[in-house]
Amino acid sequence: MFFNRRGQDDKPEVVMLDTEVYACSSCNGWMRKEFASADLKCPLCGNDTNFEMRELPQIE
Repeated sequence: MFFNRRGQDDKPEVVMLDTEVYACSSCNGWMRKEFASADLKCPLCGNDTNFEMRELPQIE
């Protein structure tokens, strides 16, 4: 049998960055600071969010 491994070597390296996020205080929801709403409410449940730092993949 023949297994093609060419596609596995061409994957770009994932760059992880410390990212500012707003995490919900009651549910598991969170959003990046760049995409946060103006009122800083959770888009899933509507409760308040808290500022956090998380290591997330870079968005291109």
